[in-house]
Amino acid sequence: MVMIVGTVVFWLWIFSGAPKRANPDRLDDRAFVTRTHERCRDLLSELDRLPDARATSTPTARAEVLDRANGLVSTMVDELEADAPTTGEDGQRLRGWFSDWRTYVGDREDYAEALREDPGARMTVSENVALSDGVDKTIEVFADVNDMPDCATPGDVG
Repeated sequence: MVMIVGTVVFWLWIFSGAPKRANPDRLDDRAFVTRTHERCRDLLSELDRLPDARATSTPTARAEVLDRANGLVSTMVDELEADAPTTGEDGQRLRGWFSDWRTYVGDREDYAEALREDPGARMTVSENVALSDGVDKTIEVFADVNDMPDCATPGDVG
């Protein structure tokens, strides 16, 4: 009988949601999340107004479009970081996200430079060693966890 009661209590506990834990990357400052998502959405609109880098006639022209786009992405990251909480758990969580963004912007800039020297250059994305994944993926996961789908890396590079 004790075993039956124990099993029932166990399943009641499971279905109650008590063992569920919040994702450790979820930000508490939801007002910051809202502002950030809006700014990311604005970036995507700004990038859409640029010529399609993939449709350019030469690698140099593509690099020039990427330079402009990289400037927009870098400015967005600067603005988000200036507005971000810097203390507490949110500050800690965001430091990693911004670090990944800075690395990603550097990868984009390296790609634009490589195109000027090698028409066959390809974009390479650095790894977040601590998380064993590309920084583009860690940025996307953080954005998804925080309900900011427009804050994943933009798909303008190709």
